Amino acid sequence: MLTERKNKAEYSRALEDFRRARSKARLQHLWAAITGKPLDLLRFDEISQKMHALGLSSKGIKDIPVHAIVGSVNRYQDFDRNFLPLHDSSEHRWANVKTAMISPGSMGVPPIMVYKIGEAYFVLDGNHRVSIAKQMGFEKIEAYVTEINTRIPLSPDDSPDDIILKAEYSDFLENTSIDTIIPGVSFRLTIPGQYPILEEHIRVHRYYMGLELQREIPWKEAVWHWYDHVYLPVIEIIHGQKFLQEFPDRTETDLYIWILDHQSYLQAELGWSIRPEKAASDLLRQHSRKLFHIIKHWFRNAFVKFVASETRDVSTPDIPTTIKDLHQNRLFPDILVAISGRSDSWIALEQAAKIAVMEEADVRGLVVKKPYDLMRPAISEEEINQHFSEILKGYGTHGNLVFTRGDIAETINERAKVNDLVVLKLNRPPSTNLFARLKSGIRKLVRRSSSPLLFVCNELSEMNHILLAYDGSPKGKQALYIAAYLANRYDKQLSVIVVDKDETHGQRLLTEAAEYLGNQCVEQIYKKPTRRINTIILQVVQEINADLIIMGGYGLSPLLEIILGSTVDGVLRGTHVPVIVAK
Repeated sequence: MLTERKNKAEYSRALEDFRRARSKARLQHLWAAITGKPLDLLRFDEISQKMHALGLSSKGIKDIPVHAIVGSVNRYQDFDRNFLPLHDSSEHRWANVKTAMISPGSMGVPPIMVYKIGEAYFVLDGNHRVSIAKQMGFEKIEAYVTEINTRIPLSPDDSPDDIILKAEYSDFLENTSIDTIIPGVSFRLTIPGQYPILEEHIRVHRYYMGLELQREIPWKEAVWHWYDHVYLPVIEIIHGQKFLQEFPDRTETDLYIWILDHQSYLQAELGWSIRPEKAASDLLRQHSRKLFHIIKHWFRNAFVKFVASETRDVSTPDIPTTIKDLHQNRLFPDILVAISGRSDSWIALEQAAKIAVMEEADVRGLVVKKPYDLMRPAISEEEINQHFSEILKGYGTHGNLVFTRGDIAETINERAKVNDLVVLKLNRPPSTNLFARLKSGIRKLVRRSSSPLLFVCNELSEMNHILLAYDGSPKGKQALYIAAYLANRYDKQLSVIVVDKDETHGQRLLTEAAEYLGNQCVEQIYKKPTRRINTIILQVVQEINADLIIMGGYGLSPLLEIILGSTVDGVLRGTHVPVIVAK
């Protein structure tokens, strides 16, 4: 009798516990409705299908962690993710099971039965026992364990989005077998819906391989070729440009897809073929999350619009310290040439074509029309395109031409970001008048272009004798590097001029440049600034018969440069030979 009364008391307390569990379930589901966080118990059949079960094996009886039980085989509608009961109709069964589990003298309950996928468990038999164990705070529960083998393991902490991603990854592996073809390499993504895109990359690569090689490409061969020639080069770019530092929450494969997607966008937007490294650099410029960049952009936007647009200097030159690998890496693989279509602008294309032949570069032609210019041009787009193609064909090089509208300098600067050199005809150099100079398109280019600028005059240059105007500034060192590259790689004659009022300092700069250049420097010239520096530079050009000037961009701050003028502007106003302005 005593035992019976105790059992009844335990049963009554179990009923109260069930009602408290039901109340807790209602509160949690109300909160889930507010937050949008799902609480559904995972369905074994759905998960095992998504994860592409490969087989099963019995692991016998084990004590398993209660918190790792996240799903059910056939009672997923009766309990939520925390195994709280969802229906009042299960009240008596729940209470009976709990009474059997805790009553003294009870025979207890048998071990539950579970399937294991990764580190997550799904209940085949014993859902009520798991519900009670969770509410009572049990850490372990005895279970018959059958392990399901899958390519991608589950974790008990996986969110619904995590499970979707793992299911998509499992589909990807099932469809491509890439984990067996290239073992040990993770292609994990963090954004749902991207795995079909990754698979499509491989299939498209295989298709074009077949066209190129004129044969059927075995899948394994195509996967390896894609991995070696497409995927890994982009991963090298990701590490070289420190993408993972900027985007620590993304994987290499996330960034691979992002870069190639941006590459496709730029190609469609600009009309040119864009190299992956240029697409990557453009992404970093646009999406870098460093606090420094955020603050810089905020102040830039807060600055007075007119002054900011006319005076800001956005170039950020890197300063090479040695002449290394000059014969291994091309400095100008992508050349942008701006033309108007008028007869005097074609010399810029010819000069660009000469460099393209040397560099084995692509020539990107650009014709920019002002937005409000509705007058019919003297020469049609078809004629411009035809003449463009004929000139490139005559030089044995290649490229393509695009037409667009906008502010000419702004458009060139925007497109310079995905090119290595900008070539244009020098028609209107910056004026000596302060207000005219403020509005000068050339000045905007020199101040804000992210690539070196080659200004072409009325004569085509063979660039056989280079005069480097060196001042030791960061941009001057960029000019030094470009001069060293051209002289070293293409065996050009190179002279260096330093104009400085302090002879000791000037000679030190000459020595610095000469040591950097080595035997490439054929002549070192020091001059005191008895006249304007630009006048001295141009006089030396005539004296030594130089046919190319290389110099750094503006050295003064934007406001001082506007007020005082610039040596660069003076050289551009008086030169008859091409001028490269380094950034």
